[in-house]
Amino acid sequence: MAQVPPDEDDDDRALPPAPDLDPRWLNATPAATLRIDKWLWHARFFRSRALATDAVAKGRVELNGERVKASRSVKPGDRIAVSRGPDTVSGLVQAIPVRRGPASLMAGAFVEDAASQARRAAEVERRRKFGGASPAPETRPTKQQRRQLARMHWQVPDDEREDDPWRGPEDLGGNDPEWRDDDPLS
Repeated sequence: MAQVPPDEDDDDRALPPAPDLDPRWLNATPAATLRIDKWLWHARFFRSRALATDAVAKGRVELNGERVKASRSVKPGDRIAVSRGPDTVSGLVQAIPVRRGPASLMAGAFVEDAASQARRAAEVERRRKFGGASPAPETRPTKQQRRQLARMHWQVPDDEREDDPWRGPEDLGGNDPEWRDDDPLS
């Protein structure tokens, strides 16, 4: 498909030369538009349209440098940045997918910036070198260790213990035999 050059009044968006795009799958004409949530789903940035809509609503997607709503239209030549976890992918919208298709064909809908590729490669190298966020334990915690972790997590500071009327003696860490005698379950 031949690339149509942008008009002078089209915000000076210069598209890189388009590869051979299959018109059954990708539309590269400047007049083609699609909602950004559908484009993200079609271009295989997200597994479902609901996840794409959620990412746009949470501000993890920028179109031409600004946060957008899911209903915003995308057209060839727009700059897009998508944050997924620690990675941010940015680049240029090359074409509008006609429908969701195989990843090999949908790769033609987006051209990633060289700076974005270098940033992601450096992040992958850093994670490989330092082993991710934290080391994984060698074994699963035992039942006793899980209970200790739960106690540490739900431990109540001393200054809050007296004031809470909903707390029973066992919640406060004490063993009150009188209270246990009144308990119908024991």
